[in-house]
Amino acid sequence: MAKLFCSIGTGPGIGLQTALRFAREGFQPLLAARNAKRLDSMAREIRECTGMDAVIAVLDAADNGQIAALMERWGTEIEVLHYNAAVLRPQCLEDATADSLAEDMQVDIIGALVAVKAVMPHMRQRRSGTILLTGSGFALFPSREFLVLSMAKAGIRCLCQALFPDLAQDNVHIASVLVKKAVEASQGDPERIADVFWNLYQQPRQAWTWEESFG
Repeated sequence: MAKLFCSIGTGPGIGLQTALRFAREGFQPLLAARNAKRLDSMAREIRECTGMDAVIAVLDAADNGQIAALMERWGTEIEVLHYNAAVLRPQCLEDATADSLAEDMQVDIIGALVAVKAVMPHMRQRRSGTILLTGSGFALFPSREFLVLSMAKAGIRCLCQALFPDLAQDNVHIASVLVKKAVEASQGDPERIADVFWNLYQQPRQAWTWEESFG
């Protein structure tokens, strides 16, 4: 039976290419995002490229209940969780509202915390699993125009660094890819980032790291 790769916030760039990378290695992808039509299209592409049938789940990462429900349904089977959801809109603090700040933080970091919290017990119980998160250079070099995203990506980095030692004791690997440049599809960046995620998954237990960089 194929191992399950769960992608939350699957988009046509990093999310899809990472799902494709794992599907080529024999994983069954579970794609979760808001846009049902786009999910269908990505599932077809995965089938055409790899022969693997992807499971799709319409999910809004702004809704913790939907994330929890997805984890309740599939958590015991997920071998690899990839949290890729993010709100990629500029938002200066002066122009933001309390609601817009909360909305972006929910998707960018709270959703990741909810997903990781839900899947951890299952991975720990079977002493197997990998949690991958899409990071950003904004974590190191914050942007005034993308302040919320910068803070959230710093949170993603903290999440991996803080949980890494404890989870590693239970043979669970948590790590992020720090994407330090603008992602250019025309240059093959999403595919190359997907390779970095795959290499993290493939790391020998004694050489595990909690972060790798791209760009």
